[in-house]
Amino acid sequence: MIIATAGHVDHGKTTLVKALTGIDTDRLKEEKQRGMTIEPGYAYADFGCEEPLAFVDVPGHERFVRNMLAGVAAIDFALLIIAADDGPMPQTVEHLAILQLLGVQRGAVALTKTDRVAPERVNEVAVQIATLLSTTPMQDARVFPVVATTGKGVQALRNHLADAAASIPRVAMAGNFRMAIDRSFTLSGAGLVVTGAVTSGRLRVDEEVVVSPQGETLRVRSIHQHNRPTDVASAGRRCALNLAGSSLKRISVERGDWLVAAAAHAPTERLDVRLVVHASCPSSIEHWTPVHVHIGAAVVNARVAILGANSVEPGQSSFAQLVLDRSISAMHGDRFILRDQSARRTIGGGRVVDPFGIHRGRAKPERIAQLSAMERATASEALDALLAICPDGVSLQPFAQAWNLTPDEQTVLRERHAMICFHDRDVLVGIAAQRWTAMRGQLTKVLREWHQSEPTSVGPTDAALAAQMQFQRMPTAWRAACKALCDDGLVVRQGVSLRLKEHQPVLSALDALLLEQISLLLSRAGLRPPIVGELARELDMNQATLVEFLERVSRMGHLVRVAKNRYFLPETLDKLAGIAAQLAVESPTGRFDAASFRDRSSIGRNLTIEVLEFMDHARITHFSGGSRKMLD
Repeated sequence: MIIATAGHVDHGKTTLVKALTGIDTDRLKEEKQRGMTIEPGYAYADFGCEEPLAFVDVPGHERFVRNMLAGVAAIDFALLIIAADDGPMPQTVEHLAILQLLGVQRGAVALTKTDRVAPERVNEVAVQIATLLSTTPMQDARVFPVVATTGKGVQALRNHLADAAASIPRVAMAGNFRMAIDRSFTLSGAGLVVTGAVTSGRLRVDEEVVVSPQGETLRVRSIHQHNRPTDVASAGRRCALNLAGSSLKRISVERGDWLVAAAAHAPTERLDVRLVVHASCPSSIEHWTPVHVHIGAAVVNARVAILGANSVEPGQSSFAQLVLDRSISAMHGDRFILRDQSARRTIGGGRVVDPFGIHRGRAKPERIAQLSAMERATASEALDALLAICPDGVSLQPFAQAWNLTPDEQTVLRERHAMICFHDRDVLVGIAAQRWTAMRGQLTKVLREWHQSEPTSVGPTDAALAAQMQFQRMPTAWRAACKALCDDGLVVRQGVSLRLKEHQPVLSALDALLLEQISLLLSRAGLRPPIVGELARELDMNQATLVEFLERVSRMGHLVRVAKNRYFLPETLDKLAGIAAQLAVESPTGRFDAASFRDRSSIGRNLTIEVLEFMDHARITHFSGGSRKMLD
């Protein structure tokens, strides 16, 4: 169990920790001289539990709240310390607000310096404490009168902490490894050592770990967990890791950084959050308010974008996006604290809902609905809710990263849900099985109706099919469902047209004869069909009459108009697309350029450009950066 002190300056936090553990947590010369804690201090003690209890002694002075926040980023139990002579003071109230906003549920109160006051004063302060805690999760916390300098009452507090440690639920070893670094120093003969609380997963000696958000990889030379050497760093414990690696010459590992498994390294600058404005905040938080965000052991400047409103009143909550001024590492569920621009007052806090906030459309109703789904208690419940409201499916990799799921956890999650998975370019998307079945049924229904109304047509193009279904462009999931129908043999793609397997277009006798003659000429020409003028001369036809016919049969899908004066047989276009696909497969990058396509197809430079631009428009290929890649 990790226990953090909290309370006003000079109320005896460090003295009490020493009485409980025998360790003086003030290690800095300046702290000794001033008699005041400046940096968080750490102590470990054996209370007869399964493993030592970890204590984090935080500064109480208002000037060092930033340091205090670094110490309480990941704790299990709060020890609120209040001096009997002073009673609750301003930093007592602020520290209590911080603990509440961080979601700390368990705690106790140490009423110190009781030897300096009369018994009546002890009772008076006890009443003040009960009032102070009455609206917080610590309202049932026990109060222990103590005199840390003599040891009076300390044993009762030790017993209570041991009982609390025995009853605290074990932290599940779920998720990828993450540890918030709150201290970094160099030891002679060992090198770099960092300490912090492990929030998820586990890490073993000799494994690699990523410093996030920098992205550099280091190796773990040794581990101390709750001040004992061990081979494994586990969630719910404070650990010290001795790190090594050549990248230490390039980066500085500091408080506020994270050590994470490679899969959990996903820096972000936009956090979609559930924001809670504390009741003690003197005014509402307005849209685009500048703040200091404390998350993990880091502090970063940010702006608050309120989603769906212009402000949030004290005591109220809302979805918001924190727009950070630099990248940080964060995951769903991470707690944060907001302080005002002057860093003098705690004004709110909350939890990260989606660490990968979007820039455009962040306040649209559909995005708010997605955030509501992401707020569910478990990843399984959140995925269920998202599948129900996302008609185009859920991108599974960003979801898995947001929830910090390991590969095995992702596999189990997919197996538990009735969903179909497909790839959209390089992204794995999941869609509810019921919705997928309905989409396939709707596609075949629309194609059947098309064939009935256009019996001479091969079938609609993708664009025509989208228009028929009242889409401006065929959405990702619908394209995937259409491809699946083709893969299953129920739908045939003929050139750029789609038709049901059983459909055969019927032309008039004259049109069929002319199309047969044209098809013969185009077939003889191979991959480089003649232009319209050449076709007219071969057929001894008026060019305008031929163009009208070519336009009509290309709209039916019998031919494909690739350029203004050039038509292809669907099978010829298929062969050219096959050349492009082969070039992409042979390329290490999966991309190819126009020159390699020209050389492989031997159709010449100008026609190569026309063909490739047509394939871009038809979403067979995608052009960017001077080269192309194949689309599904």
